[in-house]
Amino acid sequence: MQLIINILIILITSIVIYYTATYFAKSSSNIGDYLKLPRSVKGATFDAIASSLPELLVALFAIIFFKSFEVGIGTIAGSALFNLLIIPGICILVSPIVFKVSKKVISRDALFYIISVFILLTLLLYFKTWGIIIALILITAYIIYLLEIIKHSKQYRKKQKQKKLKINLLKEIIIITITVIVIGIATFFLTQSSINLAHILKVSPIIIAFTITAAATSVPDAVISVANAKKGDVTDATSNVFGSNIFDIFIGLGLPLLIYYFIKGPVEITFDNLEIILGLLGSTIIMLYFLTDDNTLNKKEAWFLLFMYFIFIAYVILLSLDIFNI
Repeated sequence: MQLIINILIILITSIVIYYTATYFAKSSSNIGDYLKLPRSVKGATFDAIASSLPELLVALFAIIFFKSFEVGIGTIAGSALFNLLIIPGICILVSPIVFKVSKKVISRDALFYIISVFILLTLLLYFKTWGIIIALILITAYIIYLLEIIKHSKQYRKKQKQKKLKINLLKEIIIITITVIVIGIATFFLTQSSINLAHILKVSPIIIAFTITAAATSVPDAVISVANAKKGDVTDATSNVFGSNIFDIFIGLGLPLLIYYFIKGPVEITFDNLEIILGLLGSTIIMLYFLTDDNTLNKKEAWFLLFMYFIFIAYVILLSLDIFNI
């Protein structure tokens, strides 16, 4: 009975997050347009932060209320893999134009994303206790990324003269505030039920976080990117993918860690599933390999990305069942 209840809660909260996040994302995107941000900047910041809010809240609740920071890491790693393989794969298939990624997205967003994965892997390999130093490293790295974004925005504004859109800024801020509260409540119960489900199934909470929780929290990313791709806004779609993953790793882990440190001190990290991060790194390398030729992704490569995601998820599930130790 407990199994069914927790599965139902996960499904209901996922639906609530999906519908609420669409309103949050729309208002956030409108504010980006109001500020006259270039498409790649808006995708990498406002769109990315809007769609990454559930992952941030999962990591925050996991460490503060459930004393399981590893759940946050698992969710963010799983979400990053979903964003990197599923979202581009679907976007390529629905895009009405050739899926050509701008050089700015590759040289700025993709580069910073590779750096973020290497930093996460290094921290997990060499540090078993995470405190204020690691929190500041993660947050500082994101600030450096934002400075690069700001630099690009200034260059864009000098070249472009656009009229401000008729957007009610106060209305958009109110919508964002209300949706954040709703998403926060739904995410809390999603996190709680995911951890409960892991205990019921007698598997590591990291595995549930990497698969189920990550997919549930990644739906807003998919909605935003696919909507942009359908309109032909390929730059928005791809910059949102990389920007979301950068935000997840640097802020999604750094901010909860910093808050927890000031409340209860350093966190002991027990992360025995490094193959998850290595898989994420490998997926990143494959994605960039596809882009190195002419900055274009085709439908054949899209199907390969989708196939690779489900193969890796199947591997992680089999790993959790100790199939490889039999």
